[in-house]
Amino acid sequence: MGCYQWFQFIYKNTTPMLLIGIGACYVPLQDVISQFNLTYVVLCVVTVIGAVIGAGLIGKLVGFYFVESAITAGLCMANMGGTGDVACLSAADRMELMPFAQISSRIGGAVILLLSSVLLSIITL
Repeated sequence: MGCYQWFQFIYKNTTPMLLIGIGACYVPLQDVISQFNLTYVVLCVVTVIGAVIGAGLIGKLVGFYFVESAITAGLCMANMGGTGDVACLSAADRMELMPFAQISSRIGGAVILLLSSVLLSIITL
């Protein structure tokens, strides 16, 4: 019970500051803006939609809730790691799914990077 209360305290009081701080320090906006083009936007949108729908449907087939499997296996697999997990789960008000999101980030993130690299090479040909 004490661990849960400590988690709730830290989550409610430090998550917004943590997201702003990490976002401001680790995401160089000049690099993002310089790489921004239509191909990049289409690739990001297709990757996220495909990950969400695929993870949600497969989760539904094995008996999970569609939304929770789409968030943890889909969105947390296609974000920027632990910080992205915190951002996705706090936006969805599902922070109790953090262990599953961490597993998804490590295993599924590599798969998404591979697929997006293949799609990028096909699109730009």
